[in-house]
Amino acid sequence: MLRRILLAVALLVALIAAVLLGFALLLPRDATDEVLRLRCGSVQARQGSASRDGRSSVRLVVLRNDRDELLATVWIRRPLTLSPRYHVLITYAGADTGAAVLRLIPARDDLVVAAVQYPWSPPHTFAGRLRAPYDIRRAAYRTIAGGMATVDVLTRDERLDPHRILLVGASLGSIFATIHGAIDSRVPQVILIHGGADLPSTLAAAMPHVPAWIRPLAVRLALIPIDTFDPARYVARISPRRLLVIAARDDPHFPAAAVSAFFARAREPKALRWTNTGHVGKRNVEIVAVVIAELTRYLDEQ
Repeated sequence: MLRRILLAVALLVALIAAVLLGFALLLPRDATDEVLRLRCGSVQARQGSASRDGRSSVRLVVLRNDRDELLATVWIRRPLTLSPRYHVLITYAGADTGAAVLRLIPARDDLVVAAVQYPWSPPHTFAGRLRAPYDIRRAAYRTIAGGMATVDVLTRDERLDPHRILLVGASLGSIFATIHGAIDSRVPQVILIHGGADLPSTLAAAMPHVPAWIRPLAVRLALIPIDTFDPARYVARISPRRLLVIAARDDPHFPAAAVSAFFARAREPKALRWTNTGHVGKRNVEIVAVVIAELTRYLDEQ
């Protein structure tokens, strides 16, 4: 009886593995075509909430393509009086950041900041959890297409110079910034902050409590719905535009060795700077201050 049960379990596991493998083989290995399909045509920018203080205006913009498909939303902060020597930061951060990035990056008269939002939140229903792998993929495509649409809005509606744009990806957002930078030749510089590594290394670091003997299998299963978005596949395509990686020496999410290996795959021009900190997060005030100081120093060098 026990042997029959074990055989049935083994067959079930083999069937599940075969289904997952088949699913993986059907998925595209490169996100470029789908991102460009979503972003094609004339971008529609619909005004959401808006506010201003004595120095800046802040508005939420809903981005849709010419088929009226939702791409993403983006928070845009612009100085009321823009300095002639300005920079434009298009930022990707973690999920559910809202306008927090605008509060973390100090307002300057020479700085426009656009914070692209990741259009997905964890589901709370059983059906939603079953759909999660598909929804995560679609949200990732839409996020990158939304970032490209943000370039359209900033250059078309805000009349800003595309040569002054820098893509900034922090943490999870480093994945989106890498892919966007690889696809969009209009963007002259990409900055990755406390991110930048291949997905297997990142996923393994996110599983510290999973037994070591099963972790490789867990990583492979987790990669199936998201392997298309492995930034290591795209980082070399940023060249000949400039790449800066600001990494943390004590980062449990993006280990130093994985960042160095990722950076080695990039092509010139590139630079790697280190902060003697752990991983950045909007609640880690001291680490945020170190990162903002490093970013400010870099902007002032330009």
